[in-house]
Amino acid sequence: MLPAPGFHHLHLNSVDPDAAIAFYVEQFPTGAKASWAGLPALAAPNNALVLFTKVAAAPPTSPQTALWHFGWHVTDTRKSLDTYAGRKNVTLLPLYTTDEGGSVFISSDTWPGTGGVPGRTKAQIAEAKAGRIQPARAGGFGYMQGPDDALVEYAGNHPAERFNHVHMFHDDPFCAQIWYQKHLLAPVFAGRTARRE
Repeated sequence: MLPAPGFHHLHLNSVDPDAAIAFYVEQFPTGAKASWAGLPALAAPNNALVLFTKVAAAPPTSPQTALWHFGWHVTDTRKSLDTYAGRKNVTLLPLYTTDEGGSVFISSDTWPGTGGVPGRTKAQIAEAKAGRIQPARAGGFGYMQGPDDALVEYAGNHPAERFNHVHMFHDDPFCAQIWYQKHLLAPVFAGRTARRE
């Protein structure tokens, strides 16, 4: 049996790889400009890479590709949000909280999720209001628009800043998980198995 694999890289298309890398290093200072196999790269402190291929036009985001976003752990989500909000080159993306258009820029500014899910249904929001449940206002996650329209999640509060995950769309996430286990020997994290109804 082979050992469990490690994550090596995410590969993105970019109209200006050097500018994209500079953007990510500015937002995530533990990252560094690097190269791998002749490709420009962003190196994360946990040995994960974001590789870039130069293209003539930004990759399409609609219809949606398999990649939804990638995530980066930060040590203080609130401090990171405040920093990003002060930068003209960063576009923060809202998390919608109501049908009327309410939104926040960080998940911990709204009602905490329940049942292992990061959000709440309308009925669960009503329960939270009735129970006077308050936002945690610490930790949580938020999103920013990266170069070439990449969606980037920053999440905290974690002990160290690092590349964390790639989030993909799947028609059947449970079957996708089984495929990665079978073909890549990928381990399943505790609490990430399919729920039994």
